[in-house]
Amino acid sequence: MRSGRVLVTGATGNAGSAVCAALAAEGHALRLADVTLPGPDTRRLGEVVRCDLRTPEDARRVVDGVDAVIHLAAWHSGHVPPVSDPTLFSVNVDGTFHLLQACREAGAPPVVFGSSMAHGFGDVYGLTKVLGEDLCRGYHHMTGAAVVMLRYHAFVPGPYLEYGARLLRNGVDRRDVVSATLAALAAVRSGCVTLFTTVVHSDHGMPPEVRADFRRLGPAWCEAQLPGSRALLKRYGLDLPERVEQHDLSGAAGQLGWRPQVTFLDFLRDLARRDARGEDVRRLTVPGELPGEPSP
Repeated sequence: MRSGRVLVTGATGNAGSAVCAALAAEGHALRLADVTLPGPDTRRLGEVVRCDLRTPEDARRVVDGVDAVIHLAAWHSGHVPPVSDPTLFSVNVDGTFHLLQACREAGAPPVVFGSSMAHGFGDVYGLTKVLGEDLCRGYHHMTGAAVVMLRYHAFVPGPYLEYGARLLRNGVDRRDVVSATLAALAAVRSGCVTLFTTVVHSDHGMPPEVRADFRRLGPAWCEAQLPGSRALLKRYGLDLPERVEQHDLSGAAGQLGWRPQVTFLDFLRDLARRDARGEDVRRLTVPGELPGEPSP
């Protein structure tokens, strides 16, 4: 068992439940906080606290006695059913403020903050992530606490084939989200980083010319890496982008020791296996990651 308790807010969410499972597997003592109670599989992983971070008293209660915080509690703009802009703001901004204030009062534990590549001024959700990151920077400068901000790309649950196409645009496999989060936690707890921000995105290992002209050059590149890919792409009519979105992840490798592992070729390998078995993948949905081999 690792020393000290880790608080995970948003523990019942898509990211939170997967992060909690990975932390528990590593032997961390956990406090799982959310406005809704987790299911039995998540509940058994640690101490469960029902809370609403819009309430300062709840924030103080969940922070008390922990030595690190992973803050994932948030509404997102594409949530189903949708939530109002005032709700987005109150949960994402007020909740983050109350949590960090409670952390200041509790001795300033290190924080990993779940941000987003939607960070910006395009809508209220993006604005909440700008303000959330500013609050985290303020927390660091006022207390000296280590903070890592992770701008996750899309990993929401959805249809399997859409997941595959999304990896080439703004998608990332949920397992890479989890591994980046655990790497960030290790970095802030060890003190090897003080204040750091990175994108959490896929890296498909493509040559720049293929990324820049993927719709034309991509099928041949995929075929060269994985014979049969061209036929799969045609059979399932995947919506290929003109160019593949790619970000510089060297900072994450250097500061956190993290690199993404799941690529579009992994998706194609999985699709090939399912196609060979005659699975109806058009009906398959995934939780934001490749589902892997089904149980026999």
